[in-house]
Amino acid sequence: MLVKKSETNDTENDAEKMQEKLQEIKDQEGIIGYILRSPKSASIDLKDPTKIIEYAILSSTAFDVGHDITEALQMGEVDTIVVESEETKLLSMNINNHHLSLFMEKSVDHDKLYKKLK
Repeated sequence: MLVKKSETNDTENDAEKMQEKLQEIKDQEGIIGYILRSPKSASIDLKDPTKIIEYAILSSTAFDVGHDITEALQMGEVDTIVVESEETKLLSMNINNHHLSLFMEKSVDHDKLYKKLK
């Protein structure tokens, strides 16, 4: 007998696995925090909770601009965005219908984090 897995269960399992990876990452040196959004919920863990709104706006804007640019240039979907300032970096990723924004100090190697999260 064949049993097809529910898409909801797959999405929940993906979210749980992502949360586990993020729990390991968030305590690393130089990690400021993250925002993980799914179609039905959001999870935020920042070292400075007074800046939730600012980080949420930056996260949302990065995804929106990335989408708008790739749409205008007909390049397909955005997979990953890295935004750097003088002191910090933002790694934004689309993973299994989840939007992840990971905030870190500029010295953190975002490529290693990307590989760990994919």
